[in-house]
Amino acid sequence: MKQFKSIVIISILLFTVSYWGCESMDDNYKQYIEEYNYSGKVDSLRVYPGFERVILAWDNPKDQKSKSIRILYGEDSTEIKYDTMVDSVSIEGLNAGTGYEFIVYTQDQFNNQSVPAYITAFPVSQAFVDGLTPPMVVVQAISSDQFVSIMGTSNVLMSFSGNIEYSVNGPDGFTMSEKLYMPEAIGASQVNIPVSSLIPLPFLPVGEYTFEVKVSVFPIMGNLVSVDEVVLTNEQTITVDPVVINLMNIPGTVSDRYNTEGGEGVAKVVDGAVNSKYLTGNQSTWIMWKMDREFIATYYTLLSANDAPERDPKNWILEGSNDGTNWTQLDEQNEVKFGSRFERKTFLIDNTTPYSHYRLNVSANNGSNLFQLDEWTLYYDSGQ
Repeated sequence: MKQFKSIVIISILLFTVSYWGCESMDDNYKQYIEEYNYSGKVDSLRVYPGFERVILAWDNPKDQKSKSIRILYGEDSTEIKYDTMVDSVSIEGLNAGTGYEFIVYTQDQFNNQSVPAYITAFPVSQAFVDGLTPPMVVVQAISSDQFVSIMGTSNVLMSFSGNIEYSVNGPDGFTMSEKLYMPEAIGASQVNIPVSSLIPLPFLPVGEYTFEVKVSVFPIMGNLVSVDEVVLTNEQTITVDPVVINLMNIPGTVSDRYNTEGGEGVAKVVDGAVNSKYLTGNQSTWIMWKMDREFIATYYTLLSANDAPERDPKNWILEGSNDGTNWTQLDEQNEVKFGSRFERKTFLIDNTTPYSHYRLNVSANNGSNLFQLDEWTLYYDSGQ
């Protein structure tokens, strides 16, 4: 009898377990039958740092369920919601110089969230900007021009944006200010501004100048360039020293009245070589130096040749022109004697006008039927 009761109890238990198991499997099956497809995850989440902000951008999913965007960021999980499927946002007011983690969700119409997308961003803080080294100002001569050079406009922490604003105060009430945009120099570590593009002279007059320069740069966070410019300011006082330029080093051509060529042709008078000379078969001549640009000559030198003092120039005038036709007398010399061979004589010019043509017009030598000259050199001296 006891054995019969045991069999009955076991049968009841097996039936119960079997029924419960079937019910559980049925529920589990219904779960998959009725599973809800949530909105899709954003793709290619990326970040662009800005000044005290970041720009987030992503590719939205192609599904039809995604209706809105939810973003969480910061230690306090600050929340921003967008009622439409935006694909980029600017998040402002990020003052800390540390990284922020951003979590981006899509949501369906019932605010069911997608799988999250994560990214860490480092906004440009004021403290970071304050730590950047402002560019330096240097006035320097490069070849035959003088430049206001802005040094250190780009480095590993910043990239030059092309925008410069400056003001200058100098001797004798000199003042100047300007805003420049130099797209050709974006990203350059040094920017050279020709003085001739700032003032009507090729060089700044000698003296003390105070420069205040504002340079716009894009800070670099890690390997990402900021989308926002910041302005770095520097003020410097600079002493501008005299600059002497050999005008025969400026691109140009030389000619004479007789088109003298050959081993002692007119080209030898401007070649800078002491062991060569210009020789022509006449007592008088003119020599013209034509440059590709206008320049002020403030003095010139003549170098006597190797032999025959009677061939040396004695009387001449120096002239300037900008068209090769209309000439202005700049200097006149008469009864000049060279005391030795290869003697260099210097002659000052009272001139403040730039010319592209200069002509040494020799009317007489010291008695020979031949004329010779070793070197003729024109100079500009900003200290005169």
